[in-house]
Amino acid sequence: MATDASEVFSATRVILDNDAITRSPTDKRSYRIIQLDNALRCVLVHDPKARQASAALAVGAGHFHDPNHAQGLAHFLEHMLFLGTDKYPDANNYQDFISAHGGNHNAWTGTEFSNYYFTIDAPYFEQALDRFMRFFYQPKLDPKWVEKELQSIESEFQLKRQDELRRLYQVHKATANPRHPFSKFSVGNLSTLQNQPDAPLAQQLREFFQRWYCARRMTLVLVGPQSFDQLQALAEQHGRPIQSGCADMLYVDEPLYLTEQLGVELHVQPIKDARRLILTFALPGIDDDYANKTTSYIAHILGYEGPNSLYSYLRNQHWINSLAAGGGISGSNFKDFNINMQLTAEGMKHRDDIIEAIFSYIQLIREHGLQAWRYNERRVSVMNAFNFQEQPRASDLAPQLAINLQHYLAEDIIFGDYRMDGLFEPKARQFLDCMHPDNMRITVIHKELDTDTIEPIYGTHYQVRPIHFERRRKFIEPATIDAQLPEPNPYLETPWKLQTVAPDEKHEQPKRDIIAPGLHSWHLHDLDFRQPKAHLYLGLQLPNVIASPDSFALARLWCELMLDKLNEQCYDAEVAGLHFNLYPQQQGMTLHVSGPALYVPKLATTLVQAMKNPKFVQQRWHDLRQRLLLNWRQALLHKPLNLLFSHLNVQLQPHTYSVLKLADNLEQSTFASFTETTEQLFLQASVQLFAHGDLHQEQLQPLHQALRAWLGLDSDLQFADLTPLALSQLSQPQQLTTQHTDSAVIAVLQSDQTDVTEQGIFMLLNNLLQPRFFSSLRTEQQLGYLVGTSYLPMQELPHLMFYVQSSRVDAKTISNAISEFFASVPKILASINTEEFRKVQQSLTQQLTEPDSTLRARSQRLWSAITQQDHDFSRLNRIAEAMQKLTYDSFTDRAQQLFNNSSHQMFLSASPVSFDSSQ
Repeated sequence: MATDASEVFSATRVILDNDAITRSPTDKRSYRIIQLDNALRCVLVHDPKARQASAALAVGAGHFHDPNHAQGLAHFLEHMLFLGTDKYPDANNYQDFISAHGGNHNAWTGTEFSNYYFTIDAPYFEQALDRFMRFFYQPKLDPKWVEKELQSIESEFQLKRQDELRRLYQVHKATANPRHPFSKFSVGNLSTLQNQPDAPLAQQLREFFQRWYCARRMTLVLVGPQSFDQLQALAEQHGRPIQSGCADMLYVDEPLYLTEQLGVELHVQPIKDARRLILTFALPGIDDDYANKTTSYIAHILGYEGPNSLYSYLRNQHWINSLAAGGGISGSNFKDFNINMQLTAEGMKHRDDIIEAIFSYIQLIREHGLQAWRYNERRVSVMNAFNFQEQPRASDLAPQLAINLQHYLAEDIIFGDYRMDGLFEPKARQFLDCMHPDNMRITVIHKELDTDTIEPIYGTHYQVRPIHFERRRKFIEPATIDAQLPEPNPYLETPWKLQTVAPDEKHEQPKRDIIAPGLHSWHLHDLDFRQPKAHLYLGLQLPNVIASPDSFALARLWCELMLDKLNEQCYDAEVAGLHFNLYPQQQGMTLHVSGPALYVPKLATTLVQAMKNPKFVQQRWHDLRQRLLLNWRQALLHKPLNLLFSHLNVQLQPHTYSVLKLADNLEQSTFASFTETTEQLFLQASVQLFAHGDLHQEQLQPLHQALRAWLGLDSDLQFADLTPLALSQLSQPQQLTTQHTDSAVIAVLQSDQTDVTEQGIFMLLNNLLQPRFFSSLRTEQQLGYLVGTSYLPMQELPHLMFYVQSSRVDAKTISNAISEFFASVPKILASINTEEFRKVQQSLTQQLTEPDSTLRARSQRLWSAITQQDHDFSRLNRIAEAMQKLTYDSFTDRAQQLFNNSSHQMFLSASPVSFDSSQ
């Protein structure tokens, strides 16, 4: 028993038990929702087979709650909470403990909510929870860390200064109602977060915490193998100390836009070349509509890409390359409904024609689209996804449920994202009535637009102007276009159901059949995950694809054109849950098809038959070629770390090419030369096929026949040698220049051995050094916001990467700091006691050997083994066995050898040159 602020005695009570919570039939976890006596609501999730446990806490406080004089304070508080509590004052204690016990952690700050979460090996859950929950009732908020962590906030801000979405988002804020909290700057920087004469930053943080962080505004989720009684005891022990009530509530009653901010066109100049048109319609808040999902239904019809659709009409006019409907910001009293299009060069000249066509299609929806059968068809698709969903990892489930409990009825914390009770026509008509020119904002993004204003935080050039009368009249009375609403979806007519299982059927590992010398077909009817789903991979070995940058570039464009061509033909399949992707890779090409098992082999066969003799339209070839060239040529504007990782892959991995080289080669092609050359790509071929899920072997026979009819497959080709180059063969150091304002460095440690023991040593090094590297270069030295390590095996050859990206210091300073860290590794290793080594060793071993959590995860693992010619599928187990045998002394001896051998190390750096961030 305990008392809350009103002196009323109350006890923990069960809000809902397992049977009252709507769950997927595939969900084997058990749930209970309780409320503590301080009003903290908690979701307890019992997962008896879980190796790890997770916790998440969501609080109804985000950047909307920032004081006007300290914008970004909620985000800054999120950072500061991690840096010590009264019981655990060391700023690194929490992260070190999580990392040492196989876990990870993170947090985010949104508009009206913030979310904190972690995952850890289950035996250490209570100790981690003790550290985590104290953030919310006894944070240290130590003034000595305020200035250091403020540098991290500034680094994060600088990191995003060239992020196109962030820049557009800030223009959006600058052109919205200044009295609406959305207009506040959410990230914060050195200019917005400052000591006040009567309130230093540390005091502002504590006042914000006390004002908004209380149990009544929080939801807690605990997921683990512990029993409900144990989970409840943990919730009570660690949740009760949180203060019960807050003094304030935030009511957002201002409209998102003023009258003069609607019926306008915004011109925005991007940093990268882009041609984009976004129509935004201002809707009221939709939180009360989650049970009907009216906007989702309207978005489904507007964004449909099948035959005779709005998208098909606009694409056939050669005006757009993509169309997406329904996105946009939303909150307690607002929802932006966006129609977002990537334009072609021709489309830039026909923007008003595109907008007119969209209003014509909206009118078609008003007149004929609000039909129960259409809504129910969408509902069938969504319910199939729910009823046969693959269960999320605990690390994903916990933060999701913490937010869902803030938005949905308790019984809908799992089902709320899927719930579709029926078409509520008055609501649909209300939203469609909002899709009017007077309630619209047009955003055009292109480098050559006229602008007259500079957004002060990110320096984006933009202009706002009203839509004049003649344009408005054209949109109000649009001409009819040659487009239709979707026809009934044939892929939704047959319910998903499981196939029969023979009494003697085995399901241990995939079985290989050699259908032809060049066609090896692997198959596994999976009886563990009893779901009517399947994954099918086709790995095409195509020597002519990987022969040169020229052929690889043409293969990439061929894949883009095929996907574009197939998208309309197969869009109904996509809506029904069938997905496919086609892309070139180091051996040739890969086709991946997934979804309801009944249709996967049929769709794969259809796709292969379509790939045999495709006829491409020259204008679409031109449009997609230009899009590829644009994307490849903008590589220098990417985040420096992304550029360095890409450069490293090109340097080390055979048949991997620089995107700039690919662009140069693709630009030389003509439609005629492309057509002639791409026919040669498939002259030599062999295929590895892998079908996994609720499939029988005989279902693959039509696909086998289609592959042989297309490619022949009468000879088995040798795999291309993908052995990475040795670092000692490369020139060093490697220094790149970029058109980004940040500097970045990657230091690579490469092994010269591929045995499983060496792979285990590199994994251990990554786990043991990562938190120490982060603590030293990020927390202590504040060199940059992006700091970390990563283990990367290339064809089983282990690599360990240390990376930093910084807006504060140059590449030389970063390189020196990493070198100093490398020099300190022997001392660091000596400080790691055998107990910590044993725990990390045990955690990694368990991760390597734990059962696959989903059908998708198993498919990916098995396909990876097949492509690496691990035909007994034992590599992960062999690494685990070798790791388990490692002694502390043998590990440290080998680690010191690696760091002492400079010939197996390489530093890559990227530095800005001649870049004006204000442009």
